[in-house]
Amino acid sequence: MKPIYFILFPICLICIGTAAQNMPGENRVPVLRLMEGRHAVGVENYSQRPPETSVDFAGTALMPKAHGTAKVESAGGGFKVQVHVEGLGPASQVDPAFLTYVLWAIPLNQKSPQNMGELVLKGDEGTLTTFTNFATFAMIVTAEPYFAVKQPSALLVLQNVLPSPADDPNVLRADLLPLQKDPKTPLDIYEARNAVRIARSAGAERYAAEPFHKALQLLQQAESIFSHKHRQDIPDVKQKAREATEAAEDARAVATERGQESKPLKSADAQ
Repeated sequence: MKPIYFILFPICLICIGTAAQNMPGENRVPVLRLMEGRHAVGVENYSQRPPETSVDFAGTALMPKAHGTAKVESAGGGFKVQVHVEGLGPASQVDPAFLTYVLWAIPLNQKSPQNMGELVLKGDEGTLTTFTNFATFAMIVTAEPYFAVKQPSALLVLQNVLPSPADDPNVLRADLLPLQKDPKTPLDIYEARNAVRIARSAGAERYAAEPFHKALQLLQQAESIFSHKHRQDIPDVKQKAREATEAAEDARAVATERGQESKPLKSADAQ
């Protein structure tokens, strides 16, 4: 009997475990599951599939009209993935603090999930061409506060569709403060502001001062260019904002790790 593999989504943390699966014969497949929401996501071993495999995506309760397809193609020791999705509304419809969508490859082992890139929408459609070294993985799309996140949020909007047990979708919310968006301000600036805000709340000013200061500087540069320059400078604005987002995410990750390391030391000092 093949195991079921689980994803635990308390906000942005993933854990993987196993459990028995009572399914007959050929229908037994490994699945990734949102344990608290009973939401199964099928896993495929693409090394055992044809060199080019088509995969469907279906929307969850958060985006029930969403759907899409992916072409997974063996290439360069890994797999090239071309995704096209439709029927997605703005991420802020899911939560006002979430501004974009990210495609993830979720492996079966203890490796971290791979951020495969941002799905930028044109209308209600988005396309992305990306690459993964994973051979056995599930694909999901989540709403995110910015593109450079290193762990998926609990706001699952699309999942790959493979033969798997039917479960009712139910997704946990992430608790972030809402943002009021100005349609004239580029989305990249909002993502950068969000990234800096989240890094600060994670203690980046204390535990990761250098990358956090860099993120602040890049965001200020983006804001300044946007405020004082002309429309032709928008590409520079977006580039600076994306660099700020990446720096803020680095700062958040470092701050989270260092903050956790400091807790046992405080306990020892108290004794």
